[in-house]
Amino acid sequence: MTARTPAPLERWLEQIDEPASPHATAVIEGSARFRRAGRGLWLPIEAVMWHQLGRNHVVDLRVGLGPLTFVRGLDGYVDGVGFSRISHTLDMGPEIDQASLLFMWSEAVLFPFAWRDREDVVWAAIDDQAAVLTLTAPDTPVVAQVTFDPATGLPQRFSAERYRGVGSAKTEWVVDYADWAKTEDGILMPRNAVVSWADEPGPWFRMRIDRANPGADVAAAMERGRRLLAEAAVDPTR
Repeated sequence: MTARTPAPLERWLEQIDEPASPHATAVIEGSARFRRAGRGLWLPIEAVMWHQLGRNHVVDLRVGLGPLTFVRGLDGYVDGVGFSRISHTLDMGPEIDQASLLFMWSEAVLFPFAWRDREDVVWAAIDDQAAVLTLTAPDTPVVAQVTFDPATGLPQRFSAERYRGVGSAKTEWVVDYADWAKTEDGILMPRNAVVSWADEPGPWFRMRIDRANPGADVAAAMERGRRLLAEAAVDPTR
């Protein structure tokens, strides 16, 4: 991180109770719902986000009601490669790499102890309430803006120009954080996250965050991601 910390970032970091031994992993759990194109019926979704914070992540998705499962998915960014599998359709490519990396960082940024000492994470002030986050190391770097609530000093919005999918143009993608409080495991987190595309009439994803599970074992989830990538390399039609 840059030697000179932007003022809005410094105010946030002052509120963080950093653990004596910072955790490298987390598993974010809660209840979620989504709808297509920011309109129509909201559908319930189970989403569990497995993180090697700021390095790899895998997202397990299930759309369903009770015991009924309509669609399963597995998204992620593992070892520098992004992927999005919905049912039997797997999307990969440079656009997915960039989109998946941004998705990962929209959550990983909430754990400052995971990135504050990294040399490849650079913050620059925009003004007293906003800063630009740049991750400089990967081939597909993260460039995002983080806006802070002037009243609380906590992050309020993560936004970036992001690809929707293979062959798409970049569109502004916005994650709004609200209702900051400590989770069951004592981590200060936004209890609600709302995700939108700027050109759609409303948000398409909402999640209530209940647990952060710092220090959780994520090895099995990362192995699932690596296995999917290995199978795709053998059979690119997967």
